[in-house]
Amino acid sequence: MLGKNDIEILNTIYKNSRMAYDCTKQVVAKSADAELNDYLKRQMKHYARSCIDVKNTLAKEGHTPQPVPAMQSAMAAMGISMKTMRDHTAGNIAELMYNGTNMGIVDIARSVNHSRNASQDTVRNAETLLSEEEKYADGLKKFL
Repeated sequence: MLGKNDIEILNTIYKNSRMAYDCTKQVVAKSADAELNDYLKRQMKHYARSCIDVKNTLAKEGHTPQPVPAMQSAMAAMGISMKTMRDHTAGNIAELMYNGTNMGIVDIARSVNHSRNASQDTVRNAETLLSEEEKYADGLKKFL
């Protein structure tokens, strides 16, 4: 049975994965660097799987994931558009993705640290995701 803290962590993971998927999709459309795009598309698959896994976990307990707030999505999309308007280079796009990934890492880590009563399974899954996100951010460094 999922407790309140488990649901909070799972919703944080879902929102971050959904936002990351949407932003990555927008960035891929602006990038002409094939190697970077391949890397980003692999990451998009990871984010999509993460969303599905969380959605399924919550559904087993009769819950649905909280969507990303519309204003947050709109602000992210506008920020990406502005920051890539004149600079479509791999370095600029990698920097955007690196910064966004780090924001997600902070958000998920904060959620785990503030949800001390969550189950060990939920915490372990969140920590696994954090580790994967850190590896993803490190992989972006070669494009900077």
